[in-house]
Amino acid sequence: MFYFKLESGGFVKIDNPALLPPGMKLYIKSEDGSFIPVSMGKDTNTEVANQQAAPQAPAIKVAETDPVKELANVVRELTTSVSKIKEKEEEVNAKLAAYKEMGQKGFVIPNAEIPENSPAGADLSKTVLSRVNMAVQGKRLMDKRFYPGYQIKDESTKYKVAKFMCYFIKAGLQGSRKAMDEFWDTYTPVFKAEGKTAIGDSGNTFPTTNTVEEEILSFARESSVALQYANVVEMNAEKQTYPAQQTGTSVAWGNTTSESEATVADVQLSAEELSAYSSVKNTTLDDSPSDIVSWLFTDMAEATGLEVDNVMWNGDGSSTYGSVSGIFLTASYSVVLGSGSTAFSQVSSLDLSEMISKLDGMKKQGARFFMHGEILHFVRTLVDSNNRPIFIDTIGSSIPPSIWGYPYTESTKCPSTSAANTYFMCFGNLRYFFVGRRRGVTNLQVNPYQNWTTNRTCFKVYSRWGLNTGLAAGLVRMKTPSE
Repeated sequence: MFYFKLESGGFVKIDNPALLPPGMKLYIKSEDGSFIPVSMGKDTNTEVANQQAAPQAPAIKVAETDPVKELANVVRELTTSVSKIKEKEEEVNAKLAAYKEMGQKGFVIPNAEIPENSPAGADLSKTVLSRVNMAVQGKRLMDKRFYPGYQIKDESTKYKVAKFMCYFIKAGLQGSRKAMDEFWDTYTPVFKAEGKTAIGDSGNTFPTTNTVEEEILSFARESSVALQYANVVEMNAEKQTYPAQQTGTSVAWGNTTSESEATVADVQLSAEELSAYSSVKNTTLDDSPSDIVSWLFTDMAEATGLEVDNVMWNGDGSSTYGSVSGIFLTASYSVVLGSGSTAFSQVSSLDLSEMISKLDGMKKQGARFFMHGEILHFVRTLVDSNNRPIFIDTIGSSIPPSIWGYPYTESTKCPSTSAANTYFMCFGNLRYFFVGRRRGVTNLQVNPYQNWTTNRTCFKVYSRWGLNTGLAAGLVRMKTPSE
């Protein structure tokens, strides 16, 4: 800032000294308040600018560096960082130990969800599956201890099943249009590629992807005797016929060949609707950290497999049994307990031996006994005429137990309650019984309104099956007498 000195001795501030005549004497004000004269020349503006732009900088004192102190500071900082890292490591190890202990006790490990940046979690819907712990859902389906005959072999298949079931549960329970839209956006291309067709109300029907459908069938086989031992075939139409050989070709000695033809009968399978549903508490479904996927998946699959067994054994041809006539109604050969022996406990070793004798040698190949577990209790105590047990179970042997040398299988759908004139045991090869599965229509359905007064949601598995006896002469049944 510049000043002009008046004749009276006072000073006046000049905003623009360049406008003054050349040679005019100007002053600047120092820090102590005194006025110092400056000269005005041809470079007045430059000089003024330099004086304004170049204030005096305070002197800088350069401190000498002490290497020993500097090294001590670095070591101190490093020690602090390592200590923090060690504390973090101890904290993580403590959490891992706690999680391991919780897992051993059967508790669900918290915060174990699949990260969104992982391959399995990258495509999770934030709006539908945000509360679902995908690391837990379906986990039990991979545990051999729970289901010896069935196990999802890899994590990717387990994830596909769990994801589908989670969509199914959330969209059905919430009834959210957004959830339903995301379900169809995710799976519609798959349904079209596999030729799936929705059955019933599209708002409550979820056609099952091929992966989930096959897994449901595989698990149903775990609890179904029919799906393990019967002749399971695929049906491409509502009605389908398969050939079944009744008699073989005959040959004769001599220089002349005689005509002989095998006898073949047609076995017609008619696809009937089979469904099962479970009513689940909404509070259970809302408990997303629990493995609700495995529970619901296995419950519906077990119901399907066991009902296939039920009609295979007990079907009477009525609509109650899907119009299926079961083995106890159609088998060609029968063995009846002795007169007055109306209790299943009165079965004898000779009765079982007679069942074996009813089939010729060829038809006995692959044959086994089928009965309820309570009947097996009586069989294990039977002996022959020389007081030798007919139930052979050698401890430590690689050969499974047998009855008169033939294997056996328990079936929960065979009768277990004694009654007169009742079939309760079968002997033969179940390959002579056909189980047809109509592909392309298996789906899952949900109804959140049926039991809304009790806060429950109904889930249903829907499929179509055709069952029929292929060779009645290859199966033997046992029954109690009329009285």
